Order: sequence, then C-alpha cells, then structure tokens
Amino acid sequence: MEDSLLDLIFLSEKRKNVILLLLEGPKDMNTIKKALKASATSVQPQIKMLKEKHLVVQDKDTYRLSEIGKIIADKMKPLLDTLSVLEENTDYWADRDVSKIPPFLLRRIGELGHCITVEPKIENMFEMIPEYVENAEKSGRFETLISYFHPLFPSFYLGLAKKGTSVSLVLPEPILKRWAEDDYREQTEQFLKMENTKIIVCKDCEKTPTIVAADNFMGIALFPKEGTFDRRFVICFEPGALAWGKELYDYYEQNSEQIKDIEGYISTQ
Repeated sequence: MEDSLLDLIFLSEKRKNVILLLLEGPKDMNTIKKALKASATSVQPQIKMLKEKHLVVQDKDTYRLSEIGKIIADKMKPLLDTLSVLEENTDYWADRDVSKIPPFLLRRIGELGHCITVEPKIENMFEMIPEYVENAEKSGRFETLISYFHPLFPSFYLGLAKKGTSVSLVLPEPILKRWAEDDYREQTEQFLKMENTKIIVCKDCEKTPTIVAADNFMGIALFPKEGTFDRRFVICFEPGALAWGKELYDYYEQNSEQIKDIEGYISTQ
C-alpha cells in the first residue's frame, strides 16, 4: 500500500524539518545540511522522497516547496507550534481552566513559543515571584490584569511608575475595593495622579486569569480547574508571545472602564 502524505511527513523528523525549513524560502544543500545538522547522504534520500510526492522542487542546486508543499507547510506549522507549547508545560495546561481565554486567541496558542512556568517557593510564599519582579522592573511598558490581591502590589506598581515605566492595571471590582482601603489608599491615589499610569475596573472578571502584557515579556496565571488559585505563571519572551499577550490584555481592557480617582469611584458604588 502506498504511503500517505501524513506518514511521509511525520514519520521522519528530517523530512518534516526539510519542509519547515523550505517554508522560509529556497535553500541549497549546504544550507539545509547546516540547518538540520546532518550530512548530505542522510538528507538527500529524504528530499528525494519529498520530490517524488511533488512536495519539493529542485532548481539546479536549490530546493524549494512546490505549491502543494507550501499549502501543507502552511498548515503544519501552527499545529506543530501548538503541540510544542502544550507539550513543554503539559501539566500546567492540563490542570488549568482556559475558558477565559477568548477562542480566537486559544486557537493561536502556538504563537507563545518557548515558555517557562514559575511559582512562589514555600519559603517565599508571601513575597512576589522573583522572576515576575525581575522582568517587570526591566520593562518600559507594563500592562496587567490582576485577578488576585497581594499586599505588595500597590507599592510595587507605584514604584514601577515612579521609575518611568508606563503602567496600566485592570482590576476586578473586589480587588479595586481592597486597593481603596486605608492601608493602600494613599499609594493608589498617588498612582492615579501620575501621567504614565491607568487603573481600569473590570466588572465581569470572576476567575479571569492574571495577564501580563509588557514590552519584554508576557505572562498568564490561570485558575486551576479544581482547587484554589496558586499564582503559578507561564512566562514567555518571544515576539509572537508578546503580541498574543497584548491582544489578550486589550480584550479585557476594552470591556472595562477607566477610573480617574478613587474617591469618585467609591462614591458611585
């Protein structure tokens, strides 16, 4: 029985990688060998099979995808990117409630690329996560939806703004009310008076993930499907992830309302 295209592509790592490499554009054999870290004798038989199935075309010493090959490669990449993202942190994604990620972004989760998971260590349970703090302090633009209260947050984000970072915060109503309490009121009022800050209140943000959309990293802390919120984050740094995180943040910001001062907000409640 003749092998299917599916078997041809996915039963060989080299053939799959040749197709993805040629998706970037035509390549000669030396470039292919270097990119795949393989010898010509191991690569040529795989290219020959792809040529026989009309997925790859040879022009003298250069190889390129055929029109059929381009169609297949265009469909392959998002699938492989998605599998890579989910496999890299399988336990995290399997355990989390992703229902608050809008479908148009969930379908593009492969755009996150390489990510790491971070969480508070037992000895630092009441502190902010070091990786979060380190990257936030390096940012020039920091936008975040905060789904939980932490007593260090008001002073931390005020400190970021004082350093010149543009800081926008989307806060669910219950969280904003905590920021308006006496212990944090002065810091919150200082924050709102600055020119490079915004506080936006979200009235329908129950169990919404914490989202970070900075200019140097993105992060998301989803609620577990079962159990309590544990502040476990996925943090990503690739350009595609930054754009994806910005879209997610903007989705919630656009459905929220900016406030100008705490007193005015409290008086309307």
